[in-house]
Amino acid sequence: MVTETKLTPEQHQKLSRIVYKESGVVINKKKYNLLVARLAKRMRITKTSSVADYIDLISSSPNEFNEFIDATTTNHTFFFRENKHCEFMLKTLDNTNHLKIWSAASSSGEEAFSIAVQLLANSFSFNIYASDVSDSMLKKAKRGVYSKERIDKVPSSILHTYFQKGKGQWKDYVRMKPEVQKHVVFEKFNLLSDTPFDTFDIIFCRNVMIYFDSKTRQAVVNSLCKALKPGGYFFVGMSENLHGLDHNLRAVLPSGYQKK
Repeated sequence: MVTETKLTPEQHQKLSRIVYKESGVVINKKKYNLLVARLAKRMRITKTSSVADYIDLISSSPNEFNEFIDATTTNHTFFFRENKHCEFMLKTLDNTNHLKIWSAASSSGEEAFSIAVQLLANSFSFNIYASDVSDSMLKKAKRGVYSKERIDKVPSSILHTYFQKGKGQWKDYVRMKPEVQKHVVFEKFNLLSDTPFDTFDIIFCRNVMIYFDSKTRQAVVNSLCKALKPGGYFFVGMSENLHGLDHNLRAVLPSGYQKK
């Protein structure tokens, strides 16, 4: 039974360092309650009775270490979130050119599939490489099954064309149709430690760098810019920007940039 979910300053510092080293996410004092809530859940699942014992567990169990990182870095997302970037693409790009797109930090796949259905609806040729550091999120993304609350912003015409409605016990869920899924490949990628293997016309890295410190943001931007083709587009979250960072990008719309 879990009997302790409070962290000593030393434990908070140690767990925060672990998360930062692995994912780049900064868990400061303001996020103490979030850390405790995610930690308590993992302790209940593993039937660990104290924080000290749980720290020992993630030190000895690679599987639980990954579960802990997943629990502390996963964020809520939904279809057509901050869709102005996609609208810009549809207005600006030539649909006769094949597009290579990277959805970095793709979470459970809503971003990548949101891009895919809109490009399909506008007769674009493309493929999307979608990546995340979380094994559990990638598993969900590969399934392509989502609750109806995630699709509130999807236009009915696109919903009818590219989503399958569930029946019976799945009546409150939808699944991406195979014709959409074949355009998207999901793989594990750590923005801090892995090296991009290809170059892309468009890179989305949204709503993740807000959790990084300036040093980590600079390192991630350096890496992603190398993977972006000249003239390619780079999108960050609407609450993010690249102010104060060195890069060879020019702003073309809020939170949207083009490589010089």
